[in-house]
Amino acid sequence: MIDISLNDFLKLPEADKLPYIKEYALLYAQQFSRADLDDYCILADKSRSLFKSPDGARLLGNLLSNRIALNFFVQPSSRTFLSFSAAQAILGMKRMSLRDLNISSVSKGESLQDSIRTFISYVDLVVMRHFDNDAAVIAFWVAAKASRRVTIGGTEKPIPIISGGSGNLHHPTQALLDIYTLGKSFENSGGIDGKKIMLVGDLKRGRTVRSLSYLMKNYKNVELIFAAPDEFQMKDDILKFLDSHAIPYTKIDSISEAIGTADAIYMTRIQDEWDNVKTGVHPRTHDNVIFKTEYLKLMKPTACLMHPLPKRDEIEIDVDYANDSRVVYWRQERNGMWMRVAIIAKIFQCDQIILSS
Repeated sequence: MIDISLNDFLKLPEADKLPYIKEYALLYAQQFSRADLDDYCILADKSRSLFKSPDGARLLGNLLSNRIALNFFVQPSSRTFLSFSAAQAILGMKRMSLRDLNISSVSKGESLQDSIRTFISYVDLVVMRHFDNDAAVIAFWVAAKASRRVTIGGTEKPIPIISGGSGNLHHPTQALLDIYTLGKSFENSGGIDGKKIMLVGDLKRGRTVRSLSYLMKNYKNVELIFAAPDEFQMKDDILKFLDSHAIPYTKIDSISEAIGTADAIYMTRIQDEWDNVKTGVHPRTHDNVIFKTEYLKLMKPTACLMHPLPKRDEIEIDVDYANDSRVVYWRQERNGMWMRVAIIAKIFQCDQIILSS
């Protein structure tokens, strides 16, 4: 399945890794087509609907009751970790977690490759969040090369690897739930096609906004607006990707410049965990990229305000309690659980059972 060394695989451009990854793992937002995204959203909706009835919940809970998942999260996480754990529980999976490298054999000098090889001896799925940009890719390579296989849809496959966030570059499952949230927000205004989406904050190190930007290749006439101070503006690799797909974008340094024309405002915090800062001491967000309560009056009636969370001072606290249906980031959290149900169901090919129930 994979015939090159790990070092050579890591050297490949991301686009050249995709033919190897196929449906065996979920590592990059670039993996998905428009049809894929539509299918995931339909599956998330159907799972959500089924779970509302006892019979539907039992059906979901029996789908993967013979499977075991490991949530290998060695970078701080609450939402992603809990939503994956909840999604696994909804589908009946047994769950294990490892959240501290200091209590693993890595502290004894074990390589990541050997750790992953060990994990896949015990489980049928590994979901991982890691500070290393290449960690999930390494895990995929190990799983692909290892002898252990899991039978999915009558075919033996490597143990699936799902990235729950890799370094500061990729967060594909967050991008999927963001698409789900955008789609639901725009149900009555023509969908995501033709919309202006403003991404705000630390775009340079924000893996959520980077991954969402990649998915824009699947939509028509979308325009991106990058609102950030110069030191936090979007990296050139994303801008080159957008140029290659003829996706227009503009760079501004203030929310106020585009608040009246944006269809979605996607806020992010300063990603200072990548800096050598004292624990508990965080830089203040620049005033120009703080979402102020007064901006609710300037937003389009059909617009939405999103945030991957956690947040600090980049959204004024009164916005949380404004009772404004356009403030969707708490619903965005809930959407994440259902999208991750869809992701796992699709990986284990029980999606058609859900859709036909």
